[in-house]
Amino acid sequence: MLIVGREVGQSVIINDDIKVTVRQCGSNLKLTIVAPKNIRISPIKQDPIKPINLKKTERKIGETMLIGDNVKIAMLQTQSGLLRFAIDAPKEISIFREEIYKKQTKELIS
Repeated sequence: MLIVGREVGQSVIINDDIKVTVRQCGSNLKLTIVAPKNIRISPIKQDPIKPINLKKTERKIGETMLIGDNVKIAMLQTQSGLLRFAIDAPKEISIFREEIYKKQTKELIS
């Protein structure tokens, strides 16, 4: 499990195609998850009769989301503009802060 602290506007990239960004909505900090249409995003404790297939959604503190089949994100706390969340994923799934991901991508292209 990886615990990440991100400020408003900062993101984490999961497996090259999922972007998790901290957003501010009024005085609340939330996470926005953007993923390809074929990747399911759903609450961990969802009603199995009503599946949720959201592609871009905002999450609140205390919620845990399942992305795809094996990545879990749990919102832990906020502290003066900083949102802490936990990402639980298999070791073979890459997780990068967006600024590091962009830097590595530029180095690979050069």
